[in-house]
Amino acid sequence: MFHLAALTGAGLGRGSYYRDRIPSVAQNQDLTRRIRVKLTGAHPFVLTFILASGALIATVLKTGVGIHPEWHRLWDGAIHWQDISQSPLLAEGDASLRSNIVGSWLSGVLGFSSAHRYLFLAFFFAAIAIMLPILLSYRSDSRSRVKLAFIFVAGGSLAPIALTWIGGYDTVSIIALTVAVMVRNHWVSSLAWFVLALNHSPVALLALVAWLPIAWLIWQRDGLIRFVTSAGSVAAGVIAMHEITNAWGGSADRLTLFQAIPFDTILNCYLTMLPLTTFSVLGVGWVVLVDRNIRSSIIGRVLILETLAISLTVPLIAIDASRIAGLIVIAPIFAWVAHADISVRSAETIWRHTWFLATVVPVFLVWQGALLHPGWNHLEIVQRALDGQVIRGL
Repeated sequence: MFHLAALTGAGLGRGSYYRDRIPSVAQNQDLTRRIRVKLTGAHPFVLTFILASGALIATVLKTGVGIHPEWHRLWDGAIHWQDISQSPLLAEGDASLRSNIVGSWLSGVLGFSSAHRYLFLAFFFAAIAIMLPILLSYRSDSRSRVKLAFIFVAGGSLAPIALTWIGGYDTVSIIALTVAVMVRNHWVSSLAWFVLALNHSPVALLALVAWLPIAWLIWQRDGLIRFVTSAGSVAAGVIAMHEITNAWGGSADRLTLFQAIPFDTILNCYLTMLPLTTFSVLGVGWVVLVDRNIRSSIIGRVLILETLAISLTVPLIAIDASRIAGLIVIAPIFAWVAHADISVRSAETIWRHTWFLATVVPVFLVWQGALLHPGWNHLEIVQRALDGQVIRGL
């Protein structure tokens, strides 16, 4: 194992020593050093775009692409966007997807109502969901925030959630939640909370609760005011979607569906997969939180306790454990990245030690006791869907 000093200017001599004896290691050292030098000298805006694009490419390569098993039902919602109650596929079974219709409705409004256009827009939403947290971390006077955002995006569960269920509704939730907790404009934030509640009310409610302690620590009294108005936006979104789905013929709530599963099954899956579930929620992002300088701060301890609490409790009330927990932790984690006072020195140290891990380590999602990692097994199905064929029961 080579010494990290070989990656810096001070360690060039030591790097030459290894280059003479272990060519492959020396080449990796030289590549890493050149990447770091170029990123260090880049303008903050250029660096932000490079890291956002890099996160997208890295996560697609290591995660692959999957299709939401009910994508055709949501696509049918895009076809009938003017009157969702006329969608025969959304009315199937428990009709629960009627309460997750924002993306479908938007696809219909924009004219993306054919199968391949609907999926094309879904791929675009996934790319935006992955890049947006890094783009919103941009500050003209600092590179540290975008680097931390890259680690959490490339090394966490956000990208796998977006890429595993293309054609679903999670990308809209990610985009709305990211905007809600990262933008500085209070009214834009409130609007994003409203959209999130329209699209996925349970996630909106739980994310709002998880966001409150961080908002209080960052803004104090102003944070409480932001929370009250954001809570009002979430309440308005929940009520609005409830009334809308009732007008469309009703929709089964998630708690009812969850209660239909024997608790023994849930508990067995929970205990069996708990370590993997806990890791998958943040992935390599855990390395950031356990950094000595981060964990010694009050807000760092709160982030650790919150993330652990979410990882330990959400799988008991949701079969899609990593997915729901991963969506909820977006609120506290990216609010901290965007708004908290972060030591530049600590951020740079974390970046040096962690960026490569975040780039290459895959994150598997846990769903009812099983590990999900789409890879490239769905490539043929994706191609058939883009050609206009409807494939059910994926």
